[in-house]
Amino acid sequence: MQRGPQVSAETTFTGMRGRYAAYRIRISNDKGLSVTGRLLRPAGGGFTRRFPAVLLENGRELNSRAVDFLPAEFGDVVVLSLDYPDELPYELSIREILLQSDRLRRASRRIAPMFSLGADYLLARDDVDDSRLVIVASSFAVPFAVNAAALDRRFVNVGLVYGAGNMAEVLGANLTIRPLWLRRAAAWVAMRPFAEFAPERNVGRIAPRPVVMVNGIDDPQMPRSAVVALYDAARPPKTLIWLRTGHLMPDDSALVRTLVDTTLALLPALKDVAATRHRLAPSSARQ
Repeated sequence: MQRGPQVSAETTFTGMRGRYAAYRIRISNDKGLSVTGRLLRPAGGGFTRRFPAVLLENGRELNSRAVDFLPAEFGDVVVLSLDYPDELPYELSIREILLQSDRLRRASRRIAPMFSLGADYLLARDDVDDSRLVIVASSFAVPFAVNAAALDRRFVNVGLVYGAGNMAEVLGANLTIRPLWLRRAAAWVAMRPFAEFAPERNVGRIAPRPVVMVNGIDDPQMPRSAVVALYDAARPPKTLIWLRTGHLMPDDSALVRTLVDTTLALLPALKDVAATRHRLAPSSARQ
């Protein structure tokens, strides 16, 4: 039987975040792939308990700092967030997308394998239940999470927060070029080299694993039609929840609390985490 790539990790304890132990981590395999990130795990009890695990991914600007914006209490779950390739800039202009499309496409192709490397690491941990690994992605990370989950069936549930299909439509909604027809044309040309990452192409391959989508009904960055396009492309079981909010702002603690509660409560692999979370949640939404 052919063995998979061998995975190693260097972890550094960085302190306590409430009842969670926090770590910086570097994960590598013998195929030459390496990624850095941050990990939170419930403290106490050693490694005798096995918890569900979440690979949590947000935008390039946050990288693995996405874990810093989780509520103070999110239940008995191990959370890992990974950094993106250095070749991806923190901010993208339409000019850079057009001029650097080859470089950006090469870097983007590394992201799904990096997410699977994160899965390799989590499933090798003694404190993780290997039947309860989920991936939760928001905004920028959604296309990559969809592609990773379509290829890697170890992600048993998929949560997509403030994401959409039709990437050209999404880009066009975030541009300020005038007139409007030029904005749409520029977005279409810019996204053509990245068609392989279109989430609506791959989301159907996740079934029969559940997909949960949570979106803001007043979100100007993710047009409703693009959200519906991704949902329609998914196959059952699937759920789409609309919240009366705008786009996700990581420092909006009340919104993050709502998103965490909504998303995690709907993922079957985390069904008992919600009860733990509400039992232990402090009065403050964040530390």
